[in-house]
Amino acid sequence: MARCRSTLVDLPNEGFSRKASRALADGRRIPFMLNFTRQSLQLRSIEGAGHKTLSISGVQGKVGLKLVRGNFVLDEVESRYILKPIPEVFHLHFITDIPANEHLTMQIASQVFGIVTAANACVILEDGELAYLTRRFDYRGDKKCLQEDFCQIMERTEQTHGQDYKYDGSYEEMGDAIKAVCATAKIELIKFFKLVLFNYLVGNGDAHMKNFSLMRTEAGDFVLTPAYDLLNTAMLNPNESRTALELFKDDFHTESHLANGFYRRVDFEEFGQRLNINPTRIAAELDHAVNALEAIKQLVRRSFLSKAAQQAYLDVVIDRMRSLS
Repeated sequence: MARCRSTLVDLPNEGFSRKASRALADGRRIPFMLNFTRQSLQLRSIEGAGHKTLSISGVQGKVGLKLVRGNFVLDEVESRYILKPIPEVFHLHFITDIPANEHLTMQIASQVFGIVTAANACVILEDGELAYLTRRFDYRGDKKCLQEDFCQIMERTEQTHGQDYKYDGSYEEMGDAIKAVCATAKIELIKFFKLVLFNYLVGNGDAHMKNFSLMRTEAGDFVLTPAYDLLNTAMLNPNESRTALELFKDDFHTESHLANGFYRRVDFEEFGQRLNINPTRIAAELDHAVNALEAIKQLVRRSFLSKAAQQAYLDVVIDRMRSLS
């Protein structure tokens, strides 16, 4: 039985389910095999060369695509999709699994945790390599939406905050920015809490300030964008920090964090309270995270990760669940 290249559900033939086709292309025909090789793509320049902290998203080359009569063509000017092949890096584990890693992580976020994500798929290039495909969410028809990441919102730039400006802040400060900017801050703060918690659970140590954004709705309000750039980076680089940013501002640490050296359930309870989230809701989100292993396992086993990468992915999740239980 074949699988949908997006949702991973069973299909009689490999391709996309109707649900996936609607999300990816408004129901139009969309290919899962692309007429490109990694070598043939003119990938955008790698960000962060020479920086002390190199983000995974920063070293992933990417190209813009447009869907024309059922086929993808390169188009940086009017792109509606972003394609990310296997990156040209050599210091990470499971490099060839990175496209499947990102695709799986986005599907877990959506299917298991109810997090709204950018529509995505794991496609095959002409030479048989995997690549990650995502539909841009910053367009409504032909009109581009106003979107700003949290570096822009919090006025962090390389000139003002140094080379590692994306990491110069805390999740609590990002929460303060949501309170200041969003008319529906109560709703957005819950979504933000869930996303920070999810990143911790799946070992995404690359969730820096540029990987969160706000966008303006048609009504003129600002809300969190669909989640993007989610992947398990801990399996790629086991020695990295567990989080890209500290949870708290002003160097605050709970006794648990000081004793253990990493965040535990009590830290996320404190973080949620600082975001003004109801303690009952905080407990419910934490309980869901630590009880989601079977649902996560099902998606991992159906994913396009290699067998060794599947086990490495689950090892990270199980370790984080222990710290949150």
